[in-house]
Amino acid sequence: MGYPSILPALTPYLLVFGAFTLVFFKLLNAGKVFSRIYAFAYVLTSLVFSVSTYLMVRDSGILYYELGGFPPPIGITYVVDEFSAFLGVIVTGLALLLYPLIFVLQPRSDEYYLALYLGLLAGFTGVLYTGDLFNMFVMMEVMLVSTYGLVALAGSKQSYKSAFDYAMIAGVGGLLFFAGAVLIYFATGTLSLGHMGLIEQGFNTCFKGLSEKPVEALQILSLLLFWGLVVDEALVPLHFWLPPAYSSAGPVTASLLAGASEGVAYYALARIVYTVLNGLNPILEYSLRILGTASILVGGVGALYSRSLSQTISYTVVMDSGYMAIALSLGPAGLNVALAYILAHSIVKPLLFLIAGWVKGAYGTDLFDKVEGSLRSSKVLQAGLVTGAAAVTGLPPTIFFIAKLGVYVNLFNALNGDLTIPLALFTSLVGSLLALTAFLKAVSALVLSPPGEGWKPVPTILKAYLVLFTVLTILLGIVYAFTIGPVVSSASNSIVAGRSDYLSTVSGILFCRGGSA
Repeated sequence: MGYPSILPALTPYLLVFGAFTLVFFKLLNAGKVFSRIYAFAYVLTSLVFSVSTYLMVRDSGILYYELGGFPPPIGITYVVDEFSAFLGVIVTGLALLLYPLIFVLQPRSDEYYLALYLGLLAGFTGVLYTGDLFNMFVMMEVMLVSTYGLVALAGSKQSYKSAFDYAMIAGVGGLLFFAGAVLIYFATGTLSLGHMGLIEQGFNTCFKGLSEKPVEALQILSLLLFWGLVVDEALVPLHFWLPPAYSSAGPVTASLLAGASEGVAYYALARIVYTVLNGLNPILEYSLRILGTASILVGGVGALYSRSLSQTISYTVVMDSGYMAIALSLGPAGLNVALAYILAHSIVKPLLFLIAGWVKGAYGTDLFDKVEGSLRSSKVLQAGLVTGAAAVTGLPPTIFFIAKLGVYVNLFNALNGDLTIPLALFTSLVGSLLALTAFLKAVSALVLSPPGEGWKPVPTILKAYLVLFTVLTILLGIVYAFTIGPVVSSASNSIVAGRSDYLSTVSGILFCRGGSA
């Protein structure tokens, strides 16, 4: 049985309140200084709430909150286990860490940008903490709408086009997810994720849907949810929106999106698979592995043929999304690897996008042939690019090496008569070679080539951030097994081994308890 706590529900709704009031302050001409401090207070509070939630889950077990006092399946319930709580700390921590750089790298950002920043964070935490499928859809839409606005506010023609393209394809994905949620409700009579898991176990409830075989309906309709999430995960063939969107967005925007967005989408999939379905069905398993394999190849080749640093990094996001998909396709053994990948993404991608953002801001472009030798003025920039490149390639002792090694080892251990396993293993190795070649081109242009024009100054605060991300990329890789590794393993294990506790918590607060397992 879990413990009641308002914190999981309060976090996203407090951020939404902050976003709306920021727009109000803009209309009242409250001033940029006030608005920046006001928004910072909300981001900081979200991290405090997320850390508190994580510590409470570690100490006491699953937390829940019935919104408005209405129990499931009548009302929306927030249910948080260690898996979702750990990811909540990652996304809120990254948002707070990047916040001061908004005013250094994106000085024109106003209250509208800050409101969307809070909205994005509200969407992230809402998806992570909710225990309701429809509420998950709503929070995903909050996340996506905020993303459209943040990308568009970069102010370039390309950013407007990228935001529109993303809105169109994400609209299709959202429609698929919404259709899946509606059909599941009609089939099972519930939108509570835990209640669906109880139905999968054979729990007889007085809230029955129209389907005579609700378990089979859940397995089939989950495919609609999966394809709705493919857009947010940027998997081939629905990946094409990401490179232009991330490469045209502001550096802080791109850093936060690349560091957290795909991870949140994969969390949603993992929650549906392991809480509702009790594991992968064959269609989901092969779909993840095949799409992941294709994404590694497409992302790697795209990075290799990119003409700018930001575009190269953006294509590696597609490639790394493929690695996460392959990890999840391996079942419970791959969850630990996928979570390690999400953690690595939250450190390495911001490092690279911040460098690309500085280059673009200082020189007006980050095309390789226009910014040759641009990083030669700063050892910090050079070290950051080389370290980030080594990490994405999967070289030791970076944290990405730990994640990629986990993919290789788990694929090798899973070798059997299934041809998709060796294909995924071979493609994973090829992907690292493609990433290495792509970043060798970038390092050659930006570091090894003679400078084409005068050197530009690098802000001290940016240098400090790059040193921090560079050190974390290496240090976490070195000490992973002794420090963060056990934390990641405990969190990833909670969604599988802790499923019974999750379902027991929901069962204990169901409006209708007149069922039997």
